[in-house]
Amino acid sequence: MTPNPVLVELDGSHGEGGGSIVRTALAMSALTGQPVRIFNVRSGLPKPGVGPVDIALAQALGSATGALIEGSLGDSDLSFRPRTALSPVRDRIDLNRIAKGASPGSATLVLQSLLAPLARAGGVSRVSVRGGTHIPLSPTYDYFRLVTIPCMESVGIGCVTTIDTASYGRGAGEIAAEIEPSGVEPASLSDRGRLLSLRATVVTSELPEAVGMRGVRRLENWFRRDGLECAVEFLKVRAPSPGAAVTIGSEFERGFGGGQALGERGRSMEQVVDEAYSQFIDWLNSDTGVDPFVADQLVVPCALAQGTSAFTTSRITPTLVSTIWVVKQFMPARIVVTGREEHAGSVSVG
Repeated sequence: MTPNPVLVELDGSHGEGGGSIVRTALAMSALTGQPVRIFNVRSGLPKPGVGPVDIALAQALGSATGALIEGSLGDSDLSFRPRTALSPVRDRIDLNRIAKGASPGSATLVLQSLLAPLARAGGVSRVSVRGGTHIPLSPTYDYFRLVTIPCMESVGIGCVTTIDTASYGRGAGEIAAEIEPSGVEPASLSDRGRLLSLRATVVTSELPEAVGMRGVRRLENWFRRDGLECAVEFLKVRAPSPGAAVTIGSEFERGFGGGQALGERGRSMEQVVDEAYSQFIDWLNSDTGVDPFVADQLVVPCALAQGTSAFTTSRITPTLVSTIWVVKQFMPARIVVTGREEHAGSVSVG
């Protein structure tokens, strides 16, 4: 804990004005012991105010730090005041209960945001989250499993995940993570090196098996055409309503990236496959260390590590820039971004 911590006040409208500001601020507050107040929460989004994911994350990290929390669903302000150092948690979070009939949001985003803080909690944490597992504007559970977790393991954060039920909309899915205590190591993900593994999943729920197999064949044809060896896995996961998702994940000696796409009514499985594959190939052809979605997830662990971290990414996103801005409000981290937003670039931390 920081002696006599000073309140950090953040304008949630900064930059993209989205949820990454809240998630990063709560993680950094729990890690440093500094209290934080975020005002204008999510004001850059069509639906501003504190969301279910924000509440869930605050409650989980509040359990880990004995924090005082001020702010309710829909409020423009959220305050989080840790009172103890991080400790392990055992928790089951229900985003549906928190949302009170509104859209519950992504269970995967909650677990993703807990990785770095709970890795520093001094013991094993076990957290399950009920909510969306394969929903728009969030990593699919499969992306989390195939790309995020291997990347976090490369910097010392260990995690094992499971899925019980999928959800493509209203949030009746459930996933869980066991996060191990660990020291965080610097990242060196600029020159990706040799390809170690390439994996892909086609996930369907409450759909004929033939639909999923069409996706598998389509993906296999793409990989074959481009001379890539990949075993495509077909998974049928129970869910309260029909849905489909395609996710690709790759691990290089010093690089991680993937692609994902979701099915929807009126959209063929082939179209879903093509979108995920195009996203993956765009990153693969960039020859950068990590894809745009991994890049912002690396900032907090790299800021905690002793030593200098460096990584390149195929696209500097507003989320990456916002995440860096928040981290700098909590600690004197030297973080340098080279490149323009929406273009390829590099990041050094330390």
